[in-house]
Amino acid sequence: MTEREREILHLIRENPMISQEEIAKKIGITRTSVAVHISNIMKKGIILGKGYIINESPYIMVIGGTNVDIQGFSRSELRAHDSNPGYVGVSFGGVGKNIAENIARLDINTKFITVFGNDLYGEKIKDHLNKLDIDVSDSLILENEETSIYLSILDSNGEMNVAISSMEIFKKLKPEYLKARNKKIEGAEIIIVDTNLEKEAINYIMGYNTKTKIMLDTVSTKKSEKVKDIIGKFHTIKPNKIEAELLSGIKINSDSDLDRAGKFFLEAGIKNIFITLGSDGVYYINDKKKGIIKNPKVTPVNVTGGGDAFVAGIAHAEFMGKDIDEAAKFGIGASILTILDENTISDKISVENIENKIKEMKL
Repeated sequence: MTEREREILHLIRENPMISQEEIAKKIGITRTSVAVHISNIMKKGIILGKGYIINESPYIMVIGGTNVDIQGFSRSELRAHDSNPGYVGVSFGGVGKNIAENIARLDINTKFITVFGNDLYGEKIKDHLNKLDIDVSDSLILENEETSIYLSILDSNGEMNVAISSMEIFKKLKPEYLKARNKKIEGAEIIIVDTNLEKEAINYIMGYNTKTKIMLDTVSTKKSEKVKDIIGKFHTIKPNKIEAELLSGIKINSDSDLDRAGKFFLEAGIKNIFITLGSDGVYYINDKKKGIIKNPKVTPVNVTGGGDAFVAGIAHAEFMGKDIDEAAKFGIGASILTILDENTISDKISVENIENKIKEMKL
């Protein structure tokens, strides 16, 4: 769908009785243009006939973090304990939010459960996600709390040098809150969890008696410790090399070490394993295939968000029934598009652009 179609569909979801005139007034276009957009949405099978009956298509549920991203970009080599010339950007981020947004841009029905503070940033993030037709209606909104903030400093090569996260708000997302939303969560084709959630919330989600595939983004070495004792319950995981070492207890210094770690995860019960290796690419393994896909040489503009795009890419591939090697390629393609963009979420993310990038880079 186009951005305008998503915007119109969101208004219809909010009020199925809304008129075309009201839609036109809300988004600032003509009624005739609204009619054309609605006709296009109907042709795609998303709206069924008159009366705006929406066909609830299969969806991916993301449960995880959202925050305000404040990024400092150095224009020259970073000097510690000194003022560095550069510029500062403010955007909306968070691992869960970034994954959800990338998935929505790949034209998959996306629902997102997170925690917002009842502040200006929280309202702006919700408005932004609503315009992308991401359903955040089941998210927790806390009075007298501030939406979480992630502050990072990037060097002149776009690599993160240091970061500070203020995410205490996510401790408030309790199993009791999730329990009231069991039907929506269990109805997903895929559930994606990030470890910004508290351990008790993750454990609760993993206790669902469901055939839904649950994917894990480990986020960081420290946060991945939360899932070490339940790692085998996930369908798909995407740790980096250091996180894979922590979760498996296997030191990874060679390809054979990667195989040992991969087999450890398979024997634990995980179906698909992707271990990201930084500039060296991605190792993947399941019970049918394994391999390493080397990253093509590119000059990154901003590496922040590349891992989130990779997760969205492999989730899209799983959703579409692709094999694990194709999933790895699609994830890398999404990641490359992202790190070549100054923004954490690239507006170039689409199935067509990712497929073109895969061909261009000969993955």
